[in-house]
Amino acid sequence: MRATLHQLKVFRQVALTMNYTKAGLQLGLTQPAVSIQLKQLEGNIDLPLFEKIGKKLFLTPAGEALNHFCDELFARFDSMDMTLSALKGSLEGDFHLAAVSSAKYFTPHLLGAFHKRYPKVNLDLDIVNREQMIQRLQENKDELVIMGLVPNSMSLIAHPFVDNPIVIVASPNHPLAGKKNIKLGELSQHPFIFREKGSGTRKALEDFLQLHRLTLQPNMVLGSSETIKQAVMADLGISALSRHSVTLELATNCLVELDIEAFPLLKSWYLVHHEGKHLSPIAQAFISFALSPEENVAGLCNRFLERHFVEKDHHN
Repeated sequence: MRATLHQLKVFRQVALTMNYTKAGLQLGLTQPAVSIQLKQLEGNIDLPLFEKIGKKLFLTPAGEALNHFCDELFARFDSMDMTLSALKGSLEGDFHLAAVSSAKYFTPHLLGAFHKRYPKVNLDLDIVNREQMIQRLQENKDELVIMGLVPNSMSLIAHPFVDNPIVIVASPNHPLAGKKNIKLGELSQHPFIFREKGSGTRKALEDFLQLHRLTLQPNMVLGSSETIKQAVMADLGISALSRHSVTLELATNCLVELDIEAFPLLKSWYLVHHEGKHLSPIAQAFISFALSPEENVAGLCNRFLERHFVEKDHHN
């Protein structure tokens, strides 16, 4: 295949936008110039790359294969730029990270500390649920992901770096609030609010309940930690949530953590990537940063949690 780097850049931008005019605007080219470059590229490889059905543009099988190749090629170019900048004594470039929704409470603190260390790194964070995260892992969309429950259906490397305690929370007016050493079986006597299927917190809870042969009938199923917190505060039931996600509510007594037998569930947050993935220098630096005892990332991520509880105890 004979193709110029410029032609591949044009092709990749069209594949991203599925629109010649939008791709041209991104590249500083006219729509006819984009069309000429693609025709030359298709002529060089002797295969069509796009097909138009109605008014919509689609990639052909050859286009899909070339687009995958371009993703890898330009990722390697980005990695080369990062490597050269690291050799010059600095680290710069784009870093894309995804985190599950329950990790959104501490991930910005982690990224903020990393950015102070490497100010020339451009950070891009996506927050998704666990089901979407597994899909992204299957499609190899991110350099690194942060999640609590790592799927065993893929060849992944998982680095534990922060504790993720899952606790049972209730309204301060709930009958169990303030009680000590509550038996696990008593949970089944109270309305329970579950996260949606696909949530890592729900999966961890279901695995725990199965291990202890306890069945809980969900009173409600809600799609986010934020919605569940509001429902629990409204006394619609109790629920299991990551302690990181209820820091402020516990500190301000909008919610209380119940003293339930065998809780909290002591889990971890993991930095995850594919086993055979070629990690960029930035991704490698981020892993080293997160796992470094000197950086005390676990302390960093929990500092805001501890601060709220210290302030609460002080006021009490």
